[in-house]
Amino acid sequence: MSTITLSARRWQTTDDNRALQSDMYDRGFTDGLPVVPPTEEAVLEVIEYMGMAPDAVIVQLMPNDVPVTVEKAAINAVMAGCLPQYFPVIVAALKAIATPDFNLLGIQATTNPVSPILVVNGPIRKELDINGGRGCLGPGWRANATIGRALRLIMINCGGATPGEIDKATHGMPGKFTFCFGELDEETPWEPYHVEHGFAREQSTVTAFGGQGTANILAQYLEPENVLHMLADAMRCYGYNTYLRAVGSPMVVMNPGHAKFFAQAGWSKRRIQEHLFEHTKIPRSHIPRERNLLRPVYLDFPPEQMCLICRKPEDIAIVVAGGPEAYHITYIPSFGHTDPVTVAIDQPHRSKP
Repeated sequence: MSTITLSARRWQTTDDNRALQSDMYDRGFTDGLPVVPPTEEAVLEVIEYMGMAPDAVIVQLMPNDVPVTVEKAAINAVMAGCLPQYFPVIVAALKAIATPDFNLLGIQATTNPVSPILVVNGPIRKELDINGGRGCLGPGWRANATIGRALRLIMINCGGATPGEIDKATHGMPGKFTFCFGELDEETPWEPYHVEHGFAREQSTVTAFGGQGTANILAQYLEPENVLHMLADAMRCYGYNTYLRAVGSPMVVMNPGHAKFFAQAGWSKRRIQEHLFEHTKIPRSHIPRERNLLRPVYLDFPPEQMCLICRKPEDIAIVVAGGPEAYHITYIPSFGHTDPVTVAIDQPHRSKP
């Protein structure tokens, strides 16, 4: 019998699942989809797996700026359908999005259809069966679907970003339900994203990006320059937030086939970033001179000055994931007003069995 005492409010409800789901929906606890009832037994299982005190504060989330305790996070993880083993990733993801550089307040309240995008690296990806291969951005994997969903439920129920009230996304996007996948560390010919940013290869990490929806690029060319020409052409759209301030971290999800194709042709990740950075510049003369209400940085540029997609080439994130064929590349525009944050995933603070 557990010795842990929970402090969350309880309520009695019916055993009828349809009525139960309606009750939780009416209370504003869901994302619109059915949830797993967060019974005390299920919540305790998550907390005991992690080995942290239920009242321990993980982070404070905007816009409510209230403490998110282990217990509150565990309740939402259960509702999302997570296994207890997924909870360390959720804790690390919370720490990432609560970092000031991530600008969670902006992401929670903007009209832009932006969501935290979670990219998992390291051994834990295989341990939890987080898909980084074929179909990694779609349905079919419990870990991908429920880890991202747990984060969204916490952002709503603890952070306070109720859709349509605080969350002002004009249209939203499906990725606001869940957006989590893994990088194929063993398939990339370059350093994986977390190693590129100072972590050891054997360290498990989660990186939070602020991104919009996905755009698929069918780049079936046989010359590297032609593949990048098509990709840059898809990225070069001044309607994306990144051009407003020349900031952010646009993400390219490159499949293993294309990654190996570039590496065999002598292209490093840095060379690709520099090429894309140069070829996504837009001359000011191409953009209407009408005064934009958001006052973009390029507003008073002379006609010949170039407008930038981000600050520097290395801000373009390249992550290797997806099916093996050198067919499709996915582009994810950045929210712009946010920087990606990578956090190490801590193992549970308990003795191993």
